[in-house]
Amino acid sequence: MEWFRSWLLGVVAAALAVALAQALTPEGTVKKVGKLVGGLVLLLAVARPILQLDPGDLAVTASAYAALDPQAAAQGGEDVMKTLIAQKAGAYIVDKAAQLGCVCTAAVEVETGEAGWPVPWSAQVQGSWTAEQKNQLSKALAQELDIPADRQSFKEDVE
Repeated sequence: MEWFRSWLLGVVAAALAVALAQALTPEGTVKKVGKLVGGLVLLLAVARPILQLDPGDLAVTASAYAALDPQAAAQGGEDVMKTLIAQKAGAYIVDKAAQLGCVCTAAVEVETGEAGWPVPWSAQVQGSWTAEQKNQLSKALAQELDIPADRQSFKEDVE
């Protein structure tokens, strides 16, 4: 962040210097040349970070990019996708239970499906419900999330 502050102060200082020079320059050809020079000074002040780049740094960055393991990157992306699917599916179960009049928490395990995509695999639901509400929630999990009854776990809270 220090480099940004330094760059911004340089641009502001150049702008002030150009404005002062423009204010003090007499009308005519000299003022036109002064505007051209002032514009170039501002352009150099704004472009200073690009002019200070070291080509060696860019080569190191390019070689580091080339050395990335695409399989590891893909695995990281799949892990993120599994986490998001687990969170969204869990939130869906809690919302569906609330629609049925239940209060619960849900944890969903996600596995890679037959098509190679992460899918909800199993669900653990904990809360309080009637037998009918539990039955309806179980059916919803099977129909809407494709989690069969044998991979559903219901633990009722004891009060």
